[in-house]
Amino acid sequence: MTGAAFQSVYLLVTAVLAPRLLARARWPIPAPRLAIGLWLGMIVSVLASIVFLGLELAGTAVHALIWQCCVRWVAHLSSDGLRLLITVAGAAIAVGVPLRVSTVLLRNHVRWRRRQQNHVAAVDLLGRRVGLRDASAVAIDHACPAAYCVAAHGGRIVLTTAALKMLSKAELAAVMEHERAHLRGRHHYITCFTGSMAHALAWVPLFAEAKGAVARLVEMAADDAAARQVRADVLARGLARLAAGRVENAAVAGAGALYASGGDVAERINRLLDTGTAYGSKSAYGAGACWMLGLVATPSAVLVATVSLWC
Repeated sequence: MTGAAFQSVYLLVTAVLAPRLLARARWPIPAPRLAIGLWLGMIVSVLASIVFLGLELAGTAVHALIWQCCVRWVAHLSSDGLRLLITVAGAAIAVGVPLRVSTVLLRNHVRWRRRQQNHVAAVDLLGRRVGLRDASAVAIDHACPAAYCVAAHGGRIVLTTAALKMLSKAELAAVMEHERAHLRGRHHYITCFTGSMAHALAWVPLFAEAKGAVARLVEMAADDAAARQVRADVLARGLARLAAGRVENAAVAGAGALYASGGDVAERINRLLDTGTAYGSKSAYGAGACWMLGLVATPSAVLVATVSLWC
């Protein structure tokens, strides 16, 4: 059971304590892509650790099944009700958690994909092509200024007529670069994954925290990608105009869409105007690298210790 103790401690640290520390850390703001990778890595690591914990708890049954005949194995377990209970619980964890996660991921992905496809079909039917260099840009008539992207069928960048009237050419180009960054970075799939994990295992603090944190970070990552192509202050001005318009009007973006004025816009605007954080810094990447090193080294050490105890 020492291996189970190792796994339990690792789960406590990674799934409960680490998300709280990461939420308070300042380095993810200048290095959002690194932080996204860390959140995703922690999710995969915790899932694997939960499965290993279940296997460790059921280890007595596994070893008995291998080294003893079935009749002797059942008799051995029946003589100890507590051991039988722990074995059943371990097997349920090792099998139930992956089954639950895979089922929710598949179901949510199918539903998300269907919504995206329906949204693109509606946009293509009701909208019109915008006279811009991006062939995927579509304009729809709406009083709310908004710009967002939909990932299905090669991706669409949707602009409302109010946004086209409100934004200058430079601001419009900056906002569209932001949306292109979402499509290039496959940010829809990332947010769909973290949202599904929060739904599948809402009782795990890491998964509950990751949904909002990653959604915030992908917006910052798209801002950084756009700011490499256009002026950051122009992008900040465009975001501010869209955000102000959304306050006065109902939101137009559909479910599953990533739109330019989403998230904490004030934080993102201040970040873009602060040249020390918009493109990252050595100290931020250094802190992120330390977190990534811990993410790789710690579970590896726990896995080696657990496997050595099995053997």
